[in-house]
Amino acid sequence: MRKLIAVLLVLLMALAAIPALAEDDATVTAVGTASVTVVPDQASFTVGVSTQETQVQSAQATNAAAMNQVIEALKAQGVAAEDMQTQNYSVNAVYDYQYGKLGEQQTLVGYSVSNTVTVTVRVLDSIPALMDAAVTAGANLIYGISFESSASDAAADQALAAAAQDALRKAKLLAEALGQTAGEVVSLAEANDVYTAYSSRSMAYDAGAATPIEAGTLTVTATVRIEVALK
Repeated sequence: MRKLIAVLLVLLMALAAIPALAEDDATVTAVGTASVTVVPDQASFTVGVSTQETQVQSAQATNAAAMNQVIEALKAQGVAAEDMQTQNYSVNAVYDYQYGKLGEQQTLVGYSVSNTVTVTVRVLDSIPALMDAAVTAGANLIYGISFESSASDAAADQALAAAAQDALRKAKLLAEALGQTAGEVVSLAEANDVYTAYSSRSMAYDAGAATPIEAGTLTVTATVRIEVALK
């Protein structure tokens, strides 16, 4: 009988302790977000030449001559050799595809050769002139323009710190809404990778004189998740 009473007392004490433990373990979670905007100071684009001839050697020679002219034109505009890198070079057979014929029955009409280079631009105002010079020299492929900023890493750090403060602020608001107080931070982590978004903004060039390009701005955004103890 005494053993039974002792067991019941232990159980009652354990049950009485459960609310206290639950209260001690209570937490609130919040997500904070912050963004920092920077101005691009560097860009890159891909430019090249695509040619087609009946003979593969002729297609290669024609393409090489045109591509050399494009590269020389870019150099004449001030692009350094180290700021140009071959992005793609391809040689493909060209067929006159006709409906109903099997692959081996298609007629070979020639060969196409494509050669492109990625150009790094360190003076954004020169982009229109560079593109126009490349086209004048014989380029018939231009694509993939993108903008970067040397301040992106610092902006990412700033956004991350601000996002953590935003998450803590929200956690405190949630705690107050429950009639409690935010205590120690239990966990703090990035909710996702820091990412950069592009927003266009017109650059000032002579109207109708050169290819219009939008430099825009870069917005670096960070998101942080925080868990805070309630007290």
